[in-house]
Amino acid sequence: MELRVNEYQLPDVIAFNYEEIKNELAERVHIYETVVYDDTQIKQAKADRADLNRFKKALNDERIRREKEYLQPFEDFKNKINELIKIVDKPCEVIDKQIKAYEEDVKVKKREEIEAHFEELKNTEVTAPPDWLTLDQIFDDKWLNASVKMSAIVVSIRDTIDRIKNDLVTLASLPNFGFEATEVYKSTLDINRAIQEGRRLEEIQRRKEEAERLRAEAEARAKAEAEARAQEEADQEEADTVINIQMGAQIDEEEPAADDEPVTTWVNFSALLTTEQALMLKAFFEDNGITFKSI
Repeated sequence: MELRVNEYQLPDVIAFNYEEIKNELAERVHIYETVVYDDTQIKQAKADRADLNRFKKALNDERIRREKEYLQPFEDFKNKINELIKIVDKPCEVIDKQIKAYEEDVKVKKREEIEAHFEELKNTEVTAPPDWLTLDQIFDDKWLNASVKMSAIVVSIRDTIDRIKNDLVTLASLPNFGFEATEVYKSTLDINRAIQEGRRLEEIQRRKEEAERLRAEAEARAKAEAEARAQEEADQEEADTVINIQMGAQIDEEEPAADDEPVTTWVNFSALLTTEQALMLKAFFEDNGITFKSI
């Protein structure tokens, strides 16, 4: 099949009094650009505007008429060409489906070959991938392109496994949260992200320990202050102990006195003493044979 187009005569240039109209318009436009209509000339202004709009419409109408006339032969040609293209599209679609099915089948077989190679690597000692690593994690869709050879895919897989093993060694050497960072790496294969996660957890742990230290110090201070207040209250209570010594003042019952002994009576009084002072007062009473009792 071959498209053969017969020779045809292109339409002549559509000639008209272009320069004449252009020069006349230039003169009139200059006048309109400088004219100033007063209140009595608004009617004339509207007439001038209508005259210019009519001429503009006449120009555009003629352009449209000539354009349709000029393009009529081409429109017929274009419609016929489009009809032929639609006829060609039908077998193209049938062939395209077969080609795509074939290419998809090739990709499936290539994918199976790649999977088989990955499984073989698991049985080797040097190039074996980590137990948790799957082919999908490292698979590159470009590998299925016909331009990518299987030998290049094998090298790419082994290089990737080596890189992953080196990354795991690096993560295992982290001083803190190496396990957590490794878990992140297993799902992302991004060592920078894994290290950042380890540092993030380490910072959280540091802040936690600092918060616990400050809380323990605050609790210790509170406990010490409470004990100090309790001791102070106890000392004050002892200091505020009122020593009530009844030594007479009101006679409950008369005690007969010996002829040579002075008459004694009970005297009631209170004294605000410290513990030490109370003990000294008690010793004084005992040393002087003074009988006393609490009231």
